Amino acid sequence: MKWSKGKVRDKLNNLVLFDKATYDKLCKEVPNYKLITPVVISERLKIRGSLARAALQELLSKGLIKLVSKHRAQVIYTRNTKGGDAVAAGEDA
Repeated sequence: MKWSKGKVRDKLNNLVLFDKATYDKLCKEVPNYKLITPVVISERLKIRGSLARAALQELLSKGLIKLVSKHRAQVIYTRNTKGGDAVAAGEDA
């Protein structure tokens, strides 16, 4: 493909649904990131952007992360700094 500008990305064969390992990784690691966006998650965990969005929605509802800014196209979260109770409530272990 001569006409494509920049580097040609390999077709992303990212997961469309979570497997157990990826989901565990999501729950363990993501709440520790300072900057959490669907793009960051899809890059790190190799999942689809839409899946990343849904995952972040879920982490938010469990109180594991908090919303910083919701824009039409971009959603930005950060880790939940007040820790403790919010996290415990989200754990149904």
